[in-house]
Amino acid sequence: MNPTSIFSRPLLSLLAAVGLSSTLLAANSSPYDAPDQAVWHAESATWFISNLGGGISLARDGNGWITRTDAEGRVLTARWLDHLDAPSGMIAAGPLLYVCDRGGLLEVDIASGTVTHTFVLPGAEFINDVARAANGDLFVSDFFGNRIYRIPATTRIPEVFIEGEQLDTPDGLLVDGSDLIVATWGRLSDRATFATSKLGKLLRISLATREITPVVAATDEIGNLEGIAHVNGAYYVTDWMSGRLLRITPTGVEVVLRGLHHPTDPGYSPEHALLAIPDHGTNRVLFLRVP
Repeated sequence: MNPTSIFSRPLLSLLAAVGLSSTLLAANSSPYDAPDQAVWHAESATWFISNLGGGISLARDGNGWITRTDAEGRVLTARWLDHLDAPSGMIAAGPLLYVCDRGGLLEVDIASGTVTHTFVLPGAEFINDVARAANGDLFVSDFFGNRIYRIPATTRIPEVFIEGEQLDTPDGLLVDGSDLIVATWGRLSDRATFATSKLGKLLRISLATREITPVVAATDEIGNLEGIAHVNGAYYVTDWMSGRLLRITPTGVEVVLRGLHHPTDPGYSPEHALLAIPDHGTNRVLFLRVP
């Protein structure tokens, strides 16, 4: 693997340290405040970036928003969808964008930029990410609740898909064929600081049987895992606390980047071979070219 990158200038020394060649993209970082998820929408050739606004908060304060950029990260609309609480995980599906916010999962019409429906998830404590299966079913992680909800495409009524301590604080989600891939944070020992007594790992859950197996059988602890992108048969996963971007396959874990500052949920554009990585701690979105 020989990824090249498109980053802002302060990160060029980081790239040199890990042996990556780099070019500078003149991107405006000012719209971002605790960016959390990057989602590529092929139909409009744009990226959507969710912003928590003021850091991690469970408050319904209306201080979050979504930024829209072009294919290379140049800002088109700084606050494309405004007055949200703290939008985190998102996924694009045709004309719709699904957004995790504090009040539930929002269904957004991309053409008009308006919220058309809100799915309220009963008992949810801290919904974090969303994934979509080929049949249209949606899956939503509840970080503090140690559960994953399913919203069937047929009924559109949320239900608990799986829950329990075996989920190790589920964070990032991705549907890969007949499996749900889950990036776990680890065993929480302190909710206030997000400290863990055991690091998280990458899980594979069968959509048919709900059987849970580790993606990397030989590795019990990987990190405080955040988001997942599927790129060329591998999972690119962010490790929030250690500031790493990882490439994970069933055969092992490879460190792609170090020195990030609380990286969150990445997105991938296969048309441009670009991996977009929101960097929460520096209020930037980084673009890594993965041929």
